[in-house]
Amino acid sequence: MHNNVVNLIIAGIGGQGINSLAIVLAEFLVESGYHCQFTAHKGGAQSLGSVYAEFRISHQNLTTLGQGIPQGQLDILIALEPWEALRHLTLAHGKTLLWVEVEQMPLFVERSSERIIESPQTQLKALPVTIHWQSYRKMAQQQTGTIKMANYFAGLDCINALNQIFKDTSSHLEQQLFKVHFFKRIKKARKL
Repeated sequence: MHNNVVNLIIAGIGGQGINSLAIVLAEFLVESGYHCQFTAHKGGAQSLGSVYAEFRISHQNLTTLGQGIPQGQLDILIALEPWEALRHLTLAHGKTLLWVEVEQMPLFVERSSERIIESPQTQLKALPVTIHWQSYRKMAQQQTGTIKMANYFAGLDCINALNQIFKDTSSHLEQQLFKVHFFKRIKKARKL
C-alpha cells in the first residue's frame, strides 16, 4: 500500500470477462465504502488478446491518479492467465499478493520457425515471490458447469487479497455482497 492507496491489477485474455469483473468489483467497492478508480485496457481487440484492469483503491478520497501503476507499486495481481502474470510482474514489489491460474491457454507460434518457449509457470516458479496458484477454470467448471465463471472466483480472490491488506481497518469486504453485485450485473452468469 502506497500513501493509503492499494494498487490492483486483474489480468487475462479476451473472452475471460475481465472488463465485466472490473465493473462489478468497482461498484462493489464503492458500495462497501471504499473509493475506487479503475481503467480497463484491451490489447489486440480479439479473442485471446491481452486484457487487464488497473485499480486504485482507498478508504480516503482519491485525487485523479495518472494512468498506469508505477513500477514497484503493484500490491495485488490476479491473473487468469499465467503469461499475463509474467507481463505485469515488473510492477510488483517484494510483498505483492499474487494469485495465478494454473492452466495456460494455448500459445500459437509461427509454424515456419522452431522455437522452444519455456512455460510461464516454470518462469514464475523461478522468481522469489509467493504465488497462490488457482485453478479458476477447473473450479468454475466443477461448481457452475462452465469455465466462463472463472472470473467470479478470481473476484473472490480480489476480495480476499484486499481484506488481507486492509485487515487493520474496521471495514471487511463481504463476499456475499460481491456475489449479489456479480449476478445482478452479469446476466449470463450461472447462479451458484
